[in-house]
Amino acid sequence: MPSQIRKVIFYTSIVLGMLSAFSIALYVYGSKPTLPADFTVAGWRVGGMPYDKFQQEYEQRLQLLSSYPVQLQSSRSNIPKKQLSLGQLGVQYQKETLARSLGQLFGGSPIERIKARWTLRHANIPLEVTVNQAQLNTVVKEAWKDLYSLQPVAAKRIVTNEDLLAFEPERKVLRIDTAHLLEHLKEIAPSIGYIHNAAPITLSLPLYEQGPAVTMESLKRQGIDRKISEFTTSFPPSGEGRIHNIRSTAASIQDLLMAPGETFDYSKIIEQTEAQFGYKEAPVILNGKLVPGIGGGICQVSTTLYNAVLRSGLDIVERRNHSLPVSYVTLGQDATFASGYINFKFRNNTDAYLLIRTITTEQAVTVKLFGHMSPSITFDINSNIVETIQPPVKYIQNSSLKPGITRPISTGKVGYKVETYRIKRENGTIVSKELISKDQYSPVPTIIAANRSDIKSEEMNPSTPEQPILEDGVKGPVNR
Repeated sequence: MPSQIRKVIFYTSIVLGMLSAFSIALYVYGSKPTLPADFTVAGWRVGGMPYDKFQQEYEQRLQLLSSYPVQLQSSRSNIPKKQLSLGQLGVQYQKETLARSLGQLFGGSPIERIKARWTLRHANIPLEVTVNQAQLNTVVKEAWKDLYSLQPVAAKRIVTNEDLLAFEPERKVLRIDTAHLLEHLKEIAPSIGYIHNAAPITLSLPLYEQGPAVTMESLKRQGIDRKISEFTTSFPPSGEGRIHNIRSTAASIQDLLMAPGETFDYSKIIEQTEAQFGYKEAPVILNGKLVPGIGGGICQVSTTLYNAVLRSGLDIVERRNHSLPVSYVTLGQDATFASGYINFKFRNNTDAYLLIRTITTEQAVTVKLFGHMSPSITFDINSNIVETIQPPVKYIQNSSLKPGITRPISTGKVGYKVETYRIKRENGTIVSKELISKDQYSPVPTIIAANRSDIKSEEMNPSTPEQPILEDGVKGPVNR
């Protein structure tokens, strides 16, 4: 063999040997069971430490950190200091970045492990500190249970016996600001390399005052500054059912608050009252006749409210008079109700809130409205009878009478046509006159029993409406 060829073979063997040795060295380097030199975890120097030992000590340190004490205190004497651990307070150390790095270092392919070991030889892998907000909130409320047992008290608007307005301020309570406490915990949470058996961490509790939704300022912003109208109607002290119905309905609108632009709906008040208190037996109006029923008296409340509304200058959205005159208010100034047919609605057309107050005694019901209206503005209500309607005569056939004989049963009552105006005055001077309503009250016919062949059948048997209209009640008639 020529010497030149032997040299080539010799040098090739040397190169192959070196490459083999280098490959073995790289494999050994990537397969080391220890952490890379100068490798640190959140400031904890662990370079060269066997991986198994690192894992064991790493978990021990995390457990120690979780149980590390934190002294929470406040300068306020009514808030006792408490000592809780970082773990109890929801402090957690996120290990995802470290897990990814170690996964490449000890769990990848040989090439990946070699690359990871080289890349991590001087690395410092951080551990992100997070705090579980829900856990922190729960622990804080439990630790300072007495503090959280106190609740804020809403401010109150007080109407004095003289109908003046006063305010009772709201009462605030102290609360621990867990959002800021969370940030403080993240800032002071010790590193995994923290010295063991160090003194507890002291942290001042961040506090704030929690107030109610209704404050004295929010009440004042509603703009209610005085009584703007009042109206009273009377009723006989007898009639337990009617008094109950009036009192219950008035109670349902007591302290009702209406925002600017809001519309009052009496039908909702009736539903609420019936559900909460129930209505009792009292006379109602059915097709223009007074009959026994349930809920009699509810229209005295709507009428009283209607008159207070009229004298406040508020917009009337819907209102009807009774089919028959009522005794407790001037003709043209009543407001009836028939479920599904007749309702009473008005709108708060002022820029301020409106407060409704009611007072019911054994003989009267009063409605007072509080809001904002210039003291120089007043309203007068003037109702005029423009026509009197004579009662018709209705005959009822009575064959027991002798032919041609008649016998009076009841005397009729006249009906009326009424116009009602609202007169606005400013400093006593009339500035406007508004037609509010044109009402008609049906006459009550004179009823006569007769046995006469010359009387027309329709006179003897007057027709009745196809659909009965029940006013001033919720049910009727009552069969005993």
